[in-house]
Amino acid sequence: MAAGGRTADDGGMSGSLLDWYIRHAAALVALCFVLAIVVEKTRTFRRGDDLGLAATRRSLVSALTFLAVKAIAGKAIFIALSTYVYDNFRVTTLDVGNPLIWVGVFLVRDLVYYGEHRVEHRVRALWASHMIHHSPETIGATTAIRLPWMEALYKPWFSLWMPLIGFDPVLSIALDAFAAIVSIWQHSPNATAPRSVGWLVVTPSAHRVHHGSNTEYLDKNFGAVLVVWDRLFGTYEDEIARVRFGITSTKLDSTREVLTGGYPALRADLRQCRSLRAKALVLTAAP
Repeated sequence: MAAGGRTADDGGMSGSLLDWYIRHAAALVALCFVLAIVVEKTRTFRRGDDLGLAATRRSLVSALTFLAVKAIAGKAIFIALSTYVYDNFRVTTLDVGNPLIWVGVFLVRDLVYYGEHRVEHRVRALWASHMIHHSPETIGATTAIRLPWMEALYKPWFSLWMPLIGFDPVLSIALDAFAAIVSIWQHSPNATAPRSVGWLVVTPSAHRVHHGSNTEYLDKNFGAVLVVWDRLFGTYEDEIARVRFGITSTKLDSTREVLTGGYPALRADLRQCRSLRAKALVLTAAP
């Protein structure tokens, strides 16, 4: 039985590799992240470098809080809502046995993520959450797991188009898990990829740029899996200068700060506003 009481039977996928993958997606993602962190820390230890255990602990707390909120909000709200939309409002029923359907949904999903991610960097109310992921001053597997718990509350709203067009909510787990596993590779501090690959997908080099606080790297390379959207919309930047990781605003140096992000400062500014219009301007202002 998959999330929300549905299975991958819809579309004749029962007993297939896809069905197995969906049922075990969470465990597979968790295993990949654990292995990546162990390998990363082992290499760091062998080099005699600082293990960064305090930063790792903060990232783990962030990840576990994100998963807790996602499990509660996901099961109680968004899976039920997605299933309701799929059962009652879908405009068609997509044939998930057709590989082209998967390619099409993946492309649209990746484009939607690009837009969503770009908005997170341009709207203060969302950057207050997303800045948590950008706060580490290094990059690696522990950076990949520093996920703001707030994102578990607002990001699912950007995915309701999938059940609306007739893509079963359960099957979207397969795409989400794939993107999560790819993100481990993308957050590698030293990994390289052939230049030809970098024309199509977000490589570790491209994503290092995204995490850079260098002036020339700010608000660049927003893509999730594909980099073509950045190239198409003019937000792509090559990794040339050495990347300075972290954020340009106030640092998040404690576990409490990692869990609250930019919201305490945002709340303080909102208290100074005397009108709803002023509050709206603060919430939607650029970070």
